[in-house]
Amino acid sequence: MNTGVSDGDHLKSSAISYNARLSNNVVNFSDFDDWERHFLNLMKDRSTPSPLAKFLVGSSFYEDHHSSFVQNLIQPTPIVRHATVACAAALLGDQFNEYAKRGLEIGHQRAALAISSLRSLEINGQDDLVTSLILGVALLTFAMHVRDGQPFLICHYTLSLIKTQYPDLSGLDPSLMDFLMCLVSAETFECLLRSQVPTLRVNTHGRGRFVDRYLGLCSPMLFYFYDICEVSSAFRYVAKDDDSELLRRLNGINLAVEKWQPLPPLDFSERFTQIEGATMLAQAKILRLGALLVIHRLHHPFGQQDREALLFSQEIIAEFENMLHLSHNSIPCTSLAYLAACFEIMDQEARAWVMQRCTQIVTFSKQAQIRFKARLSIVWKARDSGNSFYWFQLCEYLPGQEIQ
Repeated sequence: MNTGVSDGDHLKSSAISYNARLSNNVVNFSDFDDWERHFLNLMKDRSTPSPLAKFLVGSSFYEDHHSSFVQNLIQPTPIVRHATVACAAALLGDQFNEYAKRGLEIGHQRAALAISSLRSLEINGQDDLVTSLILGVALLTFAMHVRDGQPFLICHYTLSLIKTQYPDLSGLDPSLMDFLMCLVSAETFECLLRSQVPTLRVNTHGRGRFVDRYLGLCSPMLFYFYDICEVSSAFRYVAKDDDSELLRRLNGINLAVEKWQPLPPLDFSERFTQIEGATMLAQAKILRLGALLVIHRLHHPFGQQDREALLFSQEIIAEFENMLHLSHNSIPCTSLAYLAACFEIMDQEARAWVMQRCTQIVTFSKQAQIRFKARLSIVWKARDSGNSFYWFQLCEYLPGQEIQ
């Protein structure tokens, strides 16, 4: 029966109902042990520095993001609570050494329960869609903080589950769209390194001028990154220079990325501080340059046309340095662009400098830093050995470890 309520309205009402429950309920931690209660009390306390803040492109999103986390604790079903506890344990264990061992133990226990629930989840309506998004983002966060977390598989499974029931996600409530784009961006950036095709090609151009809590003004760029992944994947199975259609398509993507500019909302300067605005514009510039650098390396193998690639690299790294000087913070969702820029560095002193500097730029987790350094070292070693390879051949050198 047609109720006259759109999917977007229904999803928005679900988010509103969470807010009502948050204001009318005391969070009950009776089913958690002492350590779990301690972790969750730390996470829900607004007066202390929260590890949640590092994911956000601006502090203006923190209140809403923090509320979303607490909302997940008051859900009556255990499925999201398991994932939320795993997420909290991993975050605090990563930030504070005194919580590392216990956080890892609790995180794995709760994550195993949450993953089991995700595998058995069926999306039969909007509430199930909301659950799958929250569950996927929480498990992704946990997975990115542990050595064997498999974040790529979590993203792929969650997005595939959603895609089967909701091929058109344009009606999502904005807060839920942020969660979707978090999963989409994590999978897409990994697919770029693997030369695989991502699960979803989300066209956000119809949303007009909007700001994503993770991607800022850059959500439309994922549309182009998906296309780059498709071409890169196709190049693995054809003789690149013999496929004129793929080359024409790649040139078309390059032209579109060159022309792309972020579209801030009309009230952008009123809604966000100068630092937030600068961070979002820098994020947009970095991702755009990163896309152009990847396209360049799809046209030309490492070791050829290095001058132009190095110019892209230097501009990307300079943008990071400017923002570190200005805000003393890194920029979310930009590690792939930084990695691509660092691949181009051949000078040994410059390599040593960026290897040390990356801990201030790749700030998602300690494990993310380990994966970043490992991949960078592998590509540098391959280049130093005189190997000539295209971007779409990176997967032949890099192990299947995820980055963020």
